[in-house]
Amino acid sequence: MALIAMAKSGKTFEPIPEDQHLARCVLVADIGTHDGKYGLQRQCIIGWELPEVRRTFDADKGEEPAMISRFLTLSLSEKASLRELLEQWRGRAFTPDELAGFDVLQVLGVPCLLQITHTTANDQVRAKVATVSKLHKSITCPAQEIPSRKFALTDGTVDELEALPEWIQQKIQASVEYDEWLTSALNRRGSTSNQAEPVQQTVLEVERGPDGEQPF
Repeated sequence: MALIAMAKSGKTFEPIPEDQHLARCVLVADIGTHDGKYGLQRQCIIGWELPEVRRTFDADKGEEPAMISRFLTLSLSEKASLRELLEQWRGRAFTPDELAGFDVLQVLGVPCLLQITHTTANDQVRAKVATVSKLHKSITCPAQEIPSRKFALTDGTVDELEALPEWIQQKIQASVEYDEWLTSALNRRGSTSNQAEPVQQTVLEVERGPDGEQPF
């Protein structure tokens, strides 16, 4: 008999280089309320594609844009990281009216400039999003390649959930709201159709206005 301990193994990917990178938001997911270091908090994930950083995830598909995401507390309080990120991205502070309720899904398809830095933990180097900046009006982000994906526990559908990466689905399934959402979503799906239609793979490219203003 033996009891063998081993180092964790699995797929490893080259981290995105430390630098500024052109990016476009392709994912916004409400992952619900979780109990963490600061107690129960509603969280979300924002994800970007980096068109100039290429990776091969599937040999049949060839090179695709790298992706990176960031966990954020779903709050616009004065010291909230989400508020800081969005104000950097849009290049201006929120107005009092906007702070009363801002739809984070508005950032889907919006280009930006990401500052990527590295951290090291357990001998692994990981890339993280340090800052998100508004693009200068002279810079054009390449066309979007990865289909946009979104999910909200308020009115998201089962099909939208299943279109998300599996690791994000697992986060949502562990949330306080998941069971109630699932019951509601199944009832809504049953009342509209006997068979759910697949989620359309959409590309939501959003460019700046005529004066270069950010579209949110």
